[in-house]
Amino acid sequence: MRTSIKLCLLLGSILSGAPVLAQTGSAPENPATVPQEQTPPAAAVGQDAPVGQGGAAVAPDAAAAGDEIVVTGIRASLSSSAQTKRDANQIVDSISAVDVGKFPDANIAESLQRITGVAIDRSGGEGQFITVRGLGPEFNTVLVNGRVMATDNAGREFSFDVLSSNMIQRTDVFKSPVPELQEGGIGATVNIVTARPLEGRSGFRAAAQIGGIYDRSRERITPDLAATVSYANPDKTFGVLLAGSYTKRKSQTDQIAIDGWINGRPDIVQTIGGVPTLITGSDPRYPVTGNANLPQSVYYQRAQEERERINVSGAVQFRPADNLEITVDGIYSRFNISGVTRRLDNFMAAPYYQPTFDDTNTATGLTMLGRDFIAANPQFLAANPTLTNNGVNAKVDHVYNTTNRKSDSYQIGGNVKWNPTENVELRFDASTTGANRNSPNAYLVYGALLPYSYQFSLDGGKGIPSISYDNNIINNPDLMRLHYMGIDANRSRDRGSEYHFDTKWTVDGSILRNVTLGGSYTERRKINRQFNNSDSNCTYCGYQVPIASGLLQPYEWGDLLGGGQNIPPSLFQVDPQAFLAYLNDPATLNIPSNGRTPEQQAAYAAQVQALEGGPFGVREQLRGTVNVQERLTAGYISMQFGNDRWTGNAGVRVIRTQVLSSGFDTPVTGIANTPGDDTLQYTYGPATAIAVRSSYVNALPSANVKYNLTEKLIARAAFSQTITRPTLTDLGVNNDYGGRIAVPLSSGGNPNLLPFRSTNYDLSLEWYLSRVSYISVGGFYKDLSDFLELQTLPVERFGRVYQDTRTRNGQSGTIKGIEVGGQYSFDALGGFVGGFGLTGNYTYVASSAERDQVLADFQCGYNGLSPHSANGSVFYEKYGISARVSYNWRSDYLRNCRDSQSRPRNRSSYGQLDFNVSYDLTPNFQLYVQGVNVTNEFIDEWSAIKERYLLQQETGARYNVGLRVKL
Repeated sequence: MRTSIKLCLLLGSILSGAPVLAQTGSAPENPATVPQEQTPPAAAVGQDAPVGQGGAAVAPDAAAAGDEIVVTGIRASLSSSAQTKRDANQIVDSISAVDVGKFPDANIAESLQRITGVAIDRSGGEGQFITVRGLGPEFNTVLVNGRVMATDNAGREFSFDVLSSNMIQRTDVFKSPVPELQEGGIGATVNIVTARPLEGRSGFRAAAQIGGIYDRSRERITPDLAATVSYANPDKTFGVLLAGSYTKRKSQTDQIAIDGWINGRPDIVQTIGGVPTLITGSDPRYPVTGNANLPQSVYYQRAQEERERINVSGAVQFRPADNLEITVDGIYSRFNISGVTRRLDNFMAAPYYQPTFDDTNTATGLTMLGRDFIAANPQFLAANPTLTNNGVNAKVDHVYNTTNRKSDSYQIGGNVKWNPTENVELRFDASTTGANRNSPNAYLVYGALLPYSYQFSLDGGKGIPSISYDNNIINNPDLMRLHYMGIDANRSRDRGSEYHFDTKWTVDGSILRNVTLGGSYTERRKINRQFNNSDSNCTYCGYQVPIASGLLQPYEWGDLLGGGQNIPPSLFQVDPQAFLAYLNDPATLNIPSNGRTPEQQAAYAAQVQALEGGPFGVREQLRGTVNVQERLTAGYISMQFGNDRWTGNAGVRVIRTQVLSSGFDTPVTGIANTPGDDTLQYTYGPATAIAVRSSYVNALPSANVKYNLTEKLIARAAFSQTITRPTLTDLGVNNDYGGRIAVPLSSGGNPNLLPFRSTNYDLSLEWYLSRVSYISVGGFYKDLSDFLELQTLPVERFGRVYQDTRTRNGQSGTIKGIEVGGQYSFDALGGFVGGFGLTGNYTYVASSAERDQVLADFQCGYNGLSPHSANGSVFYEKYGISARVSYNWRSDYLRNCRDSQSRPRNRSSYGQLDFNVSYDLTPNFQLYVQGVNVTNEFIDEWSAIKERYLLQQETGARYNVGLRVKL
């Protein structure tokens, strides 16, 4: 009854609230036929929707009429995608290659954002993760040829930037599940399908791309190369395909940021009667009502990266008999990022001098006290002995941070499909996958205790935060001193294997069309190991040891975010190898600091030199080890029903999940305040191996119904229950500690997490106007429980209140929405105008969330959920010209409910304009130009309310130019 009521209410809201879409043109019609049943994306993978030569879909209405239809380019892609959507027995959207080796965009994620209900997150201006129906990347299962592919990420979320789009034939987004489909995606299941040699025409085929990438922010051109070759014999009983690509890209990301807002009633200093007076949070003269919100730090930053990606994929297919097909395929990716981040940073800590607040209790201005204040007010420290010189000294940090990511991943699989009889099909699929990541990085901090007090200004939350620097002082090398030096080389290893067996029995002359039974076994293990010098990273903390002449070099960045805005024109950078050599020099280590006598300093130097690799060598920190093994055993039954007017399926998938989480318990034996600074230092006891086991069983029913209201109008309804398991590394037993005196930090895993569960309802209507054109409207409702979310909460540890960050269960709520999408080609108008077409979609999502802990001044929805998102494209294809201009937009959304300082992180609405244009020089040669973010839109973020600025970021525009060749 509850299900029926919700379905009726959802249908009513769709019918009453959906916009009326008028037909603006007519396309030539052919007698329509009822779409034939499409093989669902079972675990036995590699089965694609019927496609024509070169990846162009052959429309069933045209085929039924016997017409010869030639579909190419953009229309080929749209036609193939429309046919996949129309034929499917569940709710599906798809993006198809317009030709072999020619996906619609240079990045798969950037193509998927054009699908209704899909939004993306970018890294360095390039699409990396997807959000579907408001649910982020961790809640969407991504398969490659129907199998899970290992990732180099800390979690399950799939990075689309590791794969070139040149080897992709089609990508399907399944919004309603069937029992054959692997579980794990509450938002959607995405299947990336690579090309198969027996799908196209026989003989030899080849395509190549020779191009370059130009990032406007770096003003460099880098190579973008790809090639695909395939062969199928005349009888199409044997085929082989090989694809490869090489891409190098240089990018730059500039930003000005605040590292979170501290919420509370901290100590401040006010001048009362001409005398500086310390006012504590309990003082009745405190100037704000309720808690104040003060910035933790302000920094200016430029990150420059060089990305290099090598992809290779291949497939071999055999058809030794009409009833037997064997496929072996593989894919390999190597993706390396070499980067440098330069940052000018100012940490702010109580006491704050003369802060000003707006009516939201957000600090709009304050002063950090320097040595000039101490010199002028010696009585202040005498009257407040709990404060130290460090507590009232303004500081500035120059940061040189190498950001390297060296990764590789692979997948190898085999599939056998056998039809022993006309009505029975057996499939067996086996695969193995792996990924490795190594991140050798250095975080080098050097700076100064400033001789003057400086001011912070937010300009009422409407502008860029600024610091009143004296540029002649902050860029004076004689004032610079050594500070924090963190070196790490963390490693990640992901391994998995899958085995699937499926059997399908087709029934003749019955409303029951077929029954599919199957089972699978999956094993996956993810290991993260932590290597760093955390036991000696504060060897020089406190700004006391000078820096040798010549080690600091000025770096000019006067054009940061367009320049101006009181941004310092330069900062110091270093050669990390020469700098580390100076840090390791015994003469440097023996310079007395932190109040040590020469003898004490010599003993300390000997102690850190005796560490493995010296003070700046990396050592494995067992407390950070995450080793999680997951075993999945699943079985399912699915039944397909229908007649000439309708089809439906129903079934259940039952899965047992077993998890073993291993690691080490390393107790904290001491916490010290760094002399001359407020960084906390920890000492640890001996490591003890520990392990936690858990298991659970889920039964996931699902049902889909498709009804042909007319020859061109299709109605769908779906019901399902789905789960998303915790990210493997979130299940670790690890704990880590850090932070500063004012804000102690802790983080780690949570081995007792439960899967996130959802009960889902879908309704949709689809109106197919021609082989390319359609309009669809749909509604969905998700009832959520045990929601998984990365949270930062205050936790009492070691007599202090820590901001503890880890993934937790506990939330429940709902997500509901409406999707409207469509595409239209003006073929019927003929002539020049007939080359135009439109595609577009709009999604509205509403949500409610009930959290275990609620902070007083804000409420959170779900991470990654934009209430509104839309995408629109205008394309033209005729006379050898193929052009498309696209605009993608999403409204404000929550990135994390409890981020820095346990406060929310929100991102403002963002829209991006892209285009691509190509021209056929000959039938075999094509010139192309693609532009991404051509209007150079900025990213803006804020905390809880827009007055609390967090970030403004610029990634710049990107252009791809080149030549395509095909044989």
